[in-house]
Amino acid sequence: MVEVKSDEHTKYPKIILHIDDDQDDRYLVRKVIDNIDPSIVLREAQDGKKAIDFLNQARLFGDLPCLIILDLNMPVMDGYDTYKGISKDEVFSSIPIVIFTTSRDENELKYWEDKNIEIVSKPASFEEFTMSVKRILGYFSPVKNK
Repeated sequence: MVEVKSDEHTKYPKIILHIDDDQDDRYLVRKVIDNIDPSIVLREAQDGKKAIDFLNQARLFGDLPCLIILDLNMPVMDGYDTYKGISKDEVFSSIPIVIFTTSRDENELKYWEDKNIEIVSKPASFEEFTMSVKRILGYFSPVKNK
């Protein structure tokens, strides 16, 4: 991965893929990111299958995301199976993933910790939600797509 210089953002947009079945959570993440940095392009998928389809299409067009925000509890394909699908692909596996979930299960935390994946809890208040999204953006590193 090659980091993008600030003057290259128009040629290589900052893209984040947010995978979450909860429409309200997707809306709030979009609202917070738009307020923080309107130049970030936020793509959304309602489940893991749609996310994998998006990534395959994005690969063809050279506009892969620089960060994936992944919920765990989703229909069709949950966060675990989505992660497995992403991690087995040589190109997709290089994209940083942050788990954004309401789950606080110790076994789940250990599972992701063992994989060196950051977990950020979805808080109840909007102020805390904003702080959580800002924390997630700390893992964001715009890259040129190969």
